[in-house]
Amino acid sequence: MLYIHQLKDLTQKSADIESVFILRELKQKTPQPLTELKIMNYFSLFFVSESEKNAMNRAYGLIDAVIQDIIQLGKLEDPDFEPINLQRAISMLKEIPDPLINNLNYAKEIGAWQEEMSKEFAPLLNSIQHLSSQQERVSCNNKLNAIFEKMLRTKDMAFNYRDVVYEAQTSRMANLHESLSRGFLFRTLLEEEIKKSDFNIIKHRIAPSKLEAVERINARVAEIKKGVDAAYEVNMRMLVWGLNIYAYIKWMTTPGQK
Repeated sequence: MLYIHQLKDLTQKSADIESVFILRELKQKTPQPLTELKIMNYFSLFFVSESEKNAMNRAYGLIDAVIQDIIQLGKLEDPDFEPINLQRAISMLKEIPDPLINNLNYAKEIGAWQEEMSKEFAPLLNSIQHLSSQQERVSCNNKLNAIFEKMLRTKDMAFNYRDVVYEAQTSRMANLHESLSRGFLFRTLLEEEIKKSDFNIIKHRIAPSKLEAVERINARVAEIKKGVDAAYEVNMRMLVWGLNIYAYIKWMTTPGQK
């Protein structure tokens, strides 16, 4: 996409621009006459997968355990650990559960609906050019609006992302995972700070058992990150799916388009 790079970027204006380019692809990949099979094959590219739901579910189940592991490190009052950074890591992890479980529920809902909607979409789309009464037009419009509302989580041409995973959470987990690999939880001595010593040097003074404990924590953080990334991928894909549906509607409602 040219103008949409984050979930917040979807607006009526950006949808109109992006749909021009999407429409070219639709005409190539699903030429008229539109059939259930063509639409199903194309829409299956956007479907939520079981592996994505499993990744979210696993990540959600790990968060509290990782927080407790970090809390235990703090209770040791070991001078090798940096208390402020232990608390920062806990705070970062505490930001994740609510949007992640909301995202998992959203993914499950879409997953249960996606095939049925895809089967019904071609007949609905084909009917647009044959609507003869106001009642039929209102009914068709309501069905299309319901698709957008479920997919985008709002009645507007926008993606309602505030209570699910968006860029803030993906950035947070990426930063935490990288920071942990660079010794974020360990205290840096003044001399090391002055010399800007790399953690690969610093870790030689730290007991292997402590390094291993943090490595285990970071391995779990990597799993949490994987689930958060999967959630974000689902959300962005739903946004793109919505754009494709928008482009299909423009195709069917623009005179002379074939």
